[in-house]
Amino acid sequence: MSNSKPLTKHERIRRVTILCCHAMRNIAFYRAGWRGKQIRVKEQYDVAANSNFLDVAILDWCKLFADKDGKHHWKKVVEDRAGFEVGLYSHLKISKKEFKVYVRDVLKYRNKFLAHLDDERVMYPPKLRLARNAALYLYDYLRCDPVASGSIVNVELTGKRFYAALYAHALFVGVKK
Repeated sequence: MSNSKPLTKHERIRRVTILCCHAMRNIAFYRAGWRGKQIRVKEQYDVAANSNFLDVAILDWCKLFADKDGKHHWKKVVEDRAGFEVGLYSHLKISKKEFKVYVRDVLKYRNKFLAHLDDERVMYPPKLRLARNAALYLYDYLRCDPVASGSIVNVELTGKRFYAALYAHALFVGVKK
């Protein structure tokens, strides 16, 4: 229950870009925890932290791309929805139908294992490359929009550079252990 006014357009865009950054950060940290198909550090703290990075990345990504009626779905801040979708699918090198299947798979992981832990016997965490690249695209789309960019703090930093810096940081911290 809140007595405050609804968020302004700029506040909503800022929150969406923050969610993009959170998703990218958690994906970078999760992926840095692996070398091929082997987790880098097998201590329980690191294993738990690594899987938490995955889970939080999925939760944040779903707010942006899967929860169509949610407050922070990309459609709430993008004016040219058709143009955005064409650019997104082109950037991801997949069709709209393939993206819908991916979203369905991400939601299945979120709903069946992360949020509820249903009775499925085998967990299939989603591959994160599409999630990362979708978040990068949305962030850069807003960063380059003349109106939306006014709501972004570090507008000169591309999503790719932001992700790469966080991935490198996570590798460095992991090596120090």
